[in-house]
Amino acid sequence: MTQKNFSLCGMFARMPMKIKTLVVIWLVIFIGSWAVYFKYSSYTELCREDACRAIICDRYHKGIITGPLCPALCDDRTITLNQCLSSHPANQVYQGWLHGAKQIIMKCNLAPIFHDGIDREMPYERPEKGSSMDDFREMLQDFLERNLGKGEHNALQTRILNAADINNDGKVTLAEAKSIWALLQVNEFFMMMILQDSEHTPKLEGFCGDTYFVQRVDANRLYGIHIPWMFEIFLPTSYRQAMDQWFTPSWPKKAKIAVGLLEFVEEIFDSSHGTFHMCKTSHTNIGYTNKHDLKMIDLRNLYPAEVLKETLTEKTCSKNSDCELTEDCSSMCDETASRCTGELVQPNLSKICIVLHDYLLKEVPAGIKDELTALLDKCSRLTTNTEDMQIHHSLILNNLKSLLWKQISDNQDS
Repeated sequence: MTQKNFSLCGMFARMPMKIKTLVVIWLVIFIGSWAVYFKYSSYTELCREDACRAIICDRYHKGIITGPLCPALCDDRTITLNQCLSSHPANQVYQGWLHGAKQIIMKCNLAPIFHDGIDREMPYERPEKGSSMDDFREMLQDFLERNLGKGEHNALQTRILNAADINNDGKVTLAEAKSIWALLQVNEFFMMMILQDSEHTPKLEGFCGDTYFVQRVDANRLYGIHIPWMFEIFLPTSYRQAMDQWFTPSWPKKAKIAVGLLEFVEEIFDSSHGTFHMCKTSHTNIGYTNKHDLKMIDLRNLYPAEVLKETLTEKTCSKNSDCELTEDCSSMCDETASRCTGELVQPNLSKICIVLHDYLLKEVPAGIKDELTALLDKCSRLTTNTEDMQIHHSLILNNLKSLLWKQISDNQDS
């Protein structure tokens, strides 16, 4: 094999310069054509705006679904989409304009079953024709208790019913009920309904059936550089990491973004509707505005603890790796019972500290470097098995916020 490779190299070396140039040009054209074809093929799968709009509007015109933005999408066509942002064919994402005045993001679901390890029902099957308002209220209550656990959910149920009642007549029609019920099966929409008052998440702008529209936030990703995939695959990890660090704000601004992220972790750790877990903790899901306020870009992988617990405890296992829903959401295997325990190994704070470790320690002020390093290291090692975990969680979180806020304040004073 080695001898053959050497002979091919020798043949290339003995070629005349013109032939070498032609060979190199041919290789560049071949690789470029392959890349363009691959990109185009991926684009046609990922970006199917016409199919998305046709399916939604057909159901709307048949009276199966409704929503406050159905007329703008299907009749007036005052929703214009100008950029495809999809990363998966089943989850179509587009950037556009509402009435030519407000920038929005449209999220259209083309898959009847979500491929996130959690079973979902087919859209628009429920509620059935003939269901009463009391039946629908009971459906909602069961849904909320199943996803959020037993507790007081009246305010959230009222918020959902108000969203469903698009003409504000105090009643919910079958099309309105089917639309909001289908939307509740979309995890990100459900999370947005719960976190509607959070300053760290984009706001809902409306919906049509199970397609929903959110506020477009001018948010940079945590690391502010995007490299096309065809170049990124050739970049060594060390170079990519170095480039990430080059395109970040100044350290005080990074500290402000980090404080916002810690506040978000605090919000979902012990909210009025329970605990929520981040099952994909990536810097690509985290953004910030021009004022360096944190904005979560993607909430599709944020799940209620109750949902994860139920999903995990139904899984059989013989080893811990069998209990892994995602890289960031896994539990231990109870080998005696051959069942996953349902208790997640890693809390949100630990995952976030891993993301923030290199981000904050680059160009950190010398006066806090040792203290911040020790806090981030301790935080990254935090697990749900840690004795008095909630106390440690609160202490580390508060200490990190206090240290960062002090630096931000000192910087503003100076």
